[in-house]
Amino acid sequence: MFLESAPSPEKCLDLTDTFAFSCRKDLACFNTCCRNKHLPLTPYDILRLKTALKIHSDEFLSQYTVYSLDQDSGFPIISLGMGDAPQKACPFVTPEGCRVYNDRPMACRLFPLGRSSGISRGSMTKEEFYYLLDIPGCLGIDEKQIWSVEAWQDNQGLLPYTEINDRMLELVLHARKDRTKPLDESQLQKVMVACYNLDVFREFVFKTGFLELYEIDEKTRSKINDDDTALLNLGFAYLGRALFL
Repeated sequence: MFLESAPSPEKCLDLTDTFAFSCRKDLACFNTCCRNKHLPLTPYDILRLKTALKIHSDEFLSQYTVYSLDQDSGFPIISLGMGDAPQKACPFVTPEGCRVYNDRPMACRLFPLGRSSGISRGSMTKEEFYYLLDIPGCLGIDEKQIWSVEAWQDNQGLLPYTEINDRMLELVLHARKDRTKPLDESQLQKVMVACYNLDVFREFVFKTGFLELYEIDEKTRSKINDDDTALLNLGFAYLGRALFL
């Protein structure tokens, strides 16, 4: 969830900075970036993927992911499970490319960039920067097509990913969170359900006294019944109260 160390200053990019990159099937390195990766999935990544695959979020988690805990924040990390050695390929990669390309995770959309975001403790304002990944063997970075970071954001459909993922960041860096203590089992279960297992969360919301307890209005009830993104945003709001108040 967090960078082990900050990238060197010369790799940090503002929105107007440019870089060269193009990926296509005739490059010798095609698909090699989809192997042997540690790829954490965000809540919005899982929302998009389980919807694209037309499976229950519980099934997606059990079939495609690996669970661990972030040692810094105490929050769960849900990573994409890779295939068997030696290639350890992404389960969604094919000889023709990604079979879930339209709903690929944020990290894949960002490539060859990384993004670091945080909240300034002094002002509680969001801070972000982009940086070039260290990707030996990638021939795409030697291509002639030039992008600004802002143009790449738009081309790769990154905005809804960054907006929703930053809501998760607000929980991880919540002002009331005791950073000296990990989340307990009850808190971890709430995070797993409200962030990563949305189909179970929907059942919890509609089949318990949740709607009355949290005074959810009729308009919101109707929206979260059909819209997973609205439900995820409700989950973030719920966790802000359930974990830290």
